Amino acid sequence: MIKQSWPLPALIIATVLAVAAPAGAAVLPPEPTSPPAYSEPAAPEQAPSPGPTVADRLPVPGQSEPSTDTAEPSPNTPLPEPSATATPEPTPTADPEEKKDLESLIGILGAKMGQGLERIEDTRDPQVPGAEEIAERIDAEQVLIDDDLADPSLATSPDSASGAASPSPAGSKAAPASFTRVSGQGPAISLAADWTGGIQGMDVSSHQPSVNWGNAWNQGARYAYVKATEATSYTNPLFSRQTSGAAGAGMLHGAYHFAIPSESSGATQANYFIDNGGRWTADGNTLPPLLDIEYNPYPQLGNTCYNMSADQMIAWVRDFSATVAARTGRVPMIYTTTDWWRTCTGNSSAFANHPLHIASYADSVGTLPNGWGNYTLWQYSSTGPFEGDSNVYKGTLTQLRDFARGSRISGPAKIYYRGNPVASLDYGHTTDEFVTCDWDGDGISSPAAFRDGVWYIRNGLTGNSPVTELKYGEPGDRPICGDWNGDGFDTLGVFRNGMAYLRNSNTTGRADGSFAFGAAYDVPLVGDWNRDGFDTLGVARMEGSDKRFYLTDSNIRPGVSQSFIYGSAMDTPVAGDWNNDGFSTVGVQRGNIWYLADNHANLGANTAFMFGDPDDRPLTGRWSPGTGTSVGVTR
Repeated sequence: MIKQSWPLPALIIATVLAVAAPAGAAVLPPEPTSPPAYSEPAAPEQAPSPGPTVADRLPVPGQSEPSTDTAEPSPNTPLPEPSATATPEPTPTADPEEKKDLESLIGILGAKMGQGLERIEDTRDPQVPGAEEIAERIDAEQVLIDDDLADPSLATSPDSASGAASPSPAGSKAAPASFTRVSGQGPAISLAADWTGGIQGMDVSSHQPSVNWGNAWNQGARYAYVKATEATSYTNPLFSRQTSGAAGAGMLHGAYHFAIPSESSGATQANYFIDNGGRWTADGNTLPPLLDIEYNPYPQLGNTCYNMSADQMIAWVRDFSATVAARTGRVPMIYTTTDWWRTCTGNSSAFANHPLHIASYADSVGTLPNGWGNYTLWQYSSTGPFEGDSNVYKGTLTQLRDFARGSRISGPAKIYYRGNPVASLDYGHTTDEFVTCDWDGDGISSPAAFRDGVWYIRNGLTGNSPVTELKYGEPGDRPICGDWNGDGFDTLGVFRNGMAYLRNSNTTGRADGSFAFGAAYDVPLVGDWNRDGFDTLGVARMEGSDKRFYLTDSNIRPGVSQSFIYGSAMDTPVAGDWNNDGFSTVGVQRGNIWYLADNHANLGANTAFMFGDPDDRPLTGRWSPGTGTSVGVTR
């Protein structure tokens, strides 16, 4: 039986419900015809040496606004990075004066996806803004200035609106014929959905400072791309807020980078993008990184192709793509227009293996750039139905989640354990999901690789440890494991669309217990939060600029026993018994810095240290008997 416990008084939220599993809900797919191959084990090698332990504090449970006490910084304020014997090589930066000039040119809002195409329809020139664009820019900038998110000295001059080009009748913007605005409310989504025939979505930037995400969801939006960065001098000050707003409404979400290829290399801008929101995880809710490469909006930087030749542009995109792929495990999607691609890359077919996000404000997509026989997303309108731009995915929501989950670039995976000394183990593939648990009750955690509903459980941390292969779950599930019944043995489970399916033995079969807790876009965690000997579930989700945790003490009646903010929205949540006191507590991984809390009553980063590389995926476990939980990474 799954753990039985008395229900505790709980804060019940709309997305957390205790329900019985429907009949057949945990029926598992058939056995695979043959198991995938594994890499041969390699000798342990040294991972980056951790730095000294430091302490820092984060807001107390339930605190909704950042504290004004200087000893209690906001969780999205960067925590001090400890020194370490091995530090990552810094990303190259431009000359300080050149960077300052670029910051002034980009201003408060920067460019937005499709800006050149909008200008072509408005003023017939992608480098000439219209009066309406400038007026909207000034309004959006003022919101950020009022919220202390922008430097007033970078604001657009009101005088520039009077000198802006007036819309040309021949090039004036118009919504598609079958799209109709309704005064005072969003248009009926059925009109746009029928016209475009797919799953609706949107993209936003700081040009949209006050997005009504609930309204967008009600109108039919199911995904959103949010601008993260531009060149190497601009980050969207609303990125975390907009991303968590989309996720909180139930949407898939992704990040995009507006390229200024004449200003720095593709690798430099890719690193800046990844370091400031462009990461990707195969959770089925995070869309792949997106490169927005289009008309140069700044005449000061050259022509619409940034004064670059086709060969130079192709090399730049290749450099950006290779860097994103190396750091995230996935090639970026490319956003562009057919006209720009033909003009500025010579209509290259070099990136046909990248997903395409095409922009075309017309009744049909029209001719695609060379090499692409199809597109993944189509940006069909900048005038509605959604704030920002409107997009469509030609497929089902399940297919979109499968696309979001995608597959990492395949290769052998290596697991590193933070012990003394650091140990490593070749195991599985980079496309696998990994968990570590005490599968045989010996007090030592060891890995399991999860691949398309198949588990490969290893009972030791050496290359010759036996492997158990079994089928449990479905492709796309999030693997979890814990001691659900208090017998001292960890067993498997899966998290699927806010439902947990748990087994009390490491064997193929139906779930011994299932329940709803959280939402599809939450990150599941497992721990013994009240030291009763039973592992129970927790989830972490983005909330504005913060990371909020919800924990339950029961797998039978899973009400919320604890809810608190810890860390930033883009941190990766982890859990473990860090100080070996019997209580599981939370932590976050931020880049390659770990911030771990020893209790939830007085939340603070009791321990902070460097381990691994910024793009590693986290693992936690007891690497030797009788010790507390430590950390590890896969790469």
